[in-house]
Amino acid sequence: MKGRLIFGLCLVTTFVLAEDIVTERHEVPYKGEEELNVGIEFGLGKLELRSLDNSKYIMQAEIIYSKDLYKPEIDYKTVGNRGKLRLVSNQDQENRFWGHSRKKSSSDIKNNHWRVAMTDQISTAYDIELGLGKGILDFTNIKVNDLNLECGLSDVVMEFSKSNKERIRTLVIQSGLGNVEVTGLCNANMDRFDVECGLGSTKLRFDGDSVRDIKGRITIGLGSVTVQIPEDIAVQIEAESSFLSSLNFNGFREVEENVYRSKNWKSADQRIYIVIEIGLGSVDIEWID
Repeated sequence: MKGRLIFGLCLVTTFVLAEDIVTERHEVPYKGEEELNVGIEFGLGKLELRSLDNSKYIMQAEIIYSKDLYKPEIDYKTVGNRGKLRLVSNQDQENRFWGHSRKKSSSDIKNNHWRVAMTDQISTAYDIELGLGKGILDFTNIKVNDLNLECGLSDVVMEFSKSNKERIRTLVIQSGLGNVEVTGLCNANMDRFDVECGLGSTKLRFDGDSVRDIKGRITIGLGSVTVQIPEDIAVQIEAESSFLSSLNFNGFREVEENVYRSKNWKSADQRIYIVIEIGLGSVDIEWID
């Protein structure tokens, strides 16, 4: 079956002094879809994502952008009972000079702001790429079955404040020069996680309620990673350090070469297994109440 374009668009244009700032409002009606794939490619600015409490829609969004920089492209199709939503911020080719874009400024980030509210009714897979700017991603009440987050120079805050009703096989987070903070990871309802930290910093907070043991891998280049874990969860870490890297494990003992277990290993009901690959960066394990 061929895809069907079914989203509605309300467009409002405003003008701010010498710059053309456009506000668009987009809506995707809910037509009984049972699964959803969402791809977001956001080049510059601020992206806010949260749950939508209106059962009539799959998505409602307010998109503010500068006409001189990035123009949004939104496409929605269905194949059978599955929907596919794509949101992309395309750089305006008419505003490039001899093939090169003009220098980005802080006003560019301010003038490109997406507020996206996603359905809480459908099992959804997310693939999100952020370039330069800020991301506030609140997956509370959203049924997430897959999540791949790639951050370039963005500062990102992501959270699961309540238990995810869907099961995530592998949660993937890749960061470059930006700072990423994730809270409520035990609420994410995941089997595995795979985190890559380049030159920036990443904080992983495993608070919340988990129904199973979790396995994961953390790969670090020159950046720093902080892992915060509740005191009632046992942890096993496989890591090999060098004089160029820093591993700070408080409350662990080495059970065999490069394998460390927390002191509560035998008494805890839940466990997290972490494999750490580190270059010149640092890892800190912190215990929380």
